[in-house]
Amino acid sequence: MDKCSCWTGWHKLWRRKRPQVLVVGSVNIDLYQKMEGFSIKLGGKPVDLTPVKGMTLPAKSLVDNVAIASQLTGAGIEWVPGQEEALLLTMDGPFEQKTGGKGANAAAAAGQTCECEFVGNFGKVTDAANKMILADLKQYGNVNTSRSDLIEGPTGTAYILLFGDNDNAIVLIGGANQSWPSTSVAEDSSRIFSAIEQSVAVMLQREIPDHINVQVARTAKSLRRPVFMDVGGTDASLDEALMPYISVIAPNESELTFISGVETTVKGEIKKSLVRAAVQALRAKFAAVGNANVEVLVTLGGKGSMHFGSDWVNEGAEDDTGLLPHECHMGAYVLATDDGRPRDTTGAGDCFRGSYVAARYAEDRSIADSMRWAAAAGSLSVEILGAMPSMPPHHAIQARQAAKMTQTVFEG
Repeated sequence: MDKCSCWTGWHKLWRRKRPQVLVVGSVNIDLYQKMEGFSIKLGGKPVDLTPVKGMTLPAKSLVDNVAIASQLTGAGIEWVPGQEEALLLTMDGPFEQKTGGKGANAAAAAGQTCECEFVGNFGKVTDAANKMILADLKQYGNVNTSRSDLIEGPTGTAYILLFGDNDNAIVLIGGANQSWPSTSVAEDSSRIFSAIEQSVAVMLQREIPDHINVQVARTAKSLRRPVFMDVGGTDASLDEALMPYISVIAPNESELTFISGVETTVKGEIKKSLVRAAVQALRAKFAAVGNANVEVLVTLGGKGSMHFGSDWVNEGAEDDTGLLPHECHMGAYVLATDDGRPRDTTGAGDCFRGSYVAARYAEDRSIADSMRWAAAAGSLSVEILGAMPSMPPHHAIQARQAAKMTQTVFEG
């Protein structure tokens, strides 16, 4: 064997043995539209999306929203129940096409810090878009997609509808993300079993069917791999069949309210005491199904993030920084945009979570160090338009860590 071939073979072996994060989840073609005011147009008729601002919803959940449904009826827009995706496909353009999906975004983010594999479904009828997505997964995260599948139908689509303040509403057309087999995908002989076995942690999201998440999480736990769960992508309740297998659940503050049943804000202001009450209620739900040790990682927008460890309880005296035992709070970084505001928040949560998992499990960093790394990555992601294209490179994350944070103490 010549010198070059020998080095190449060793290099490939070394890469395979590096710690790897596995993401099983969704991949989307993202269609961006800057809205006029707060409205989209369906067949030329305006529909105000203010009631779902900041939310990511399947098409059916958007149309079923009481305020949205009332507008549709008032505008004389008709649809057949079960055909909500077809209705949304009549949305007036123009659109700017980019790449995304909660699973693919998280994989790209993790891939900036460590080795990462993504397993998801692409649709055969969107070949040109698939090539764009695969190229971006390589460019923005060097992600291994060799065990992803190409199936009949279209790749998933997400309408990213931007408000004037650069917040958004996201509407999902499931496509290939919802077309997984009903039989087990995590048996010893399956592509996913091997991927789980070769990983140090598994990331899941809710833009794919619950039964797939349950099978993957159950297998991961049997192989003693931590399961990190992003709860975004749907307004459905958490599947109780999944809850026993989750190691870390990671909602934002509004998702925490939804899955816990406890409000986290007063007059729009996030309060630490309310976040604690919501986490306490959520952990009680997990304990009821036999998982009393679940960790909770909550992203809080401009207030940073909080982690609640497996031994955390909502009692006792706060320390000098205002934290209870087994709590960790990380502030947010000052943005480098001209006005100090986000340019596009799409994918920022995916970026934070993918970066956190990579740092904590692949690089074996502490919880606080992993949160700081993720905060730096997330702050960079909101400065760039797009989801996957906004995942920052490793050197930029390192540089941002030296920048100023808006706060290190979370009041309330």
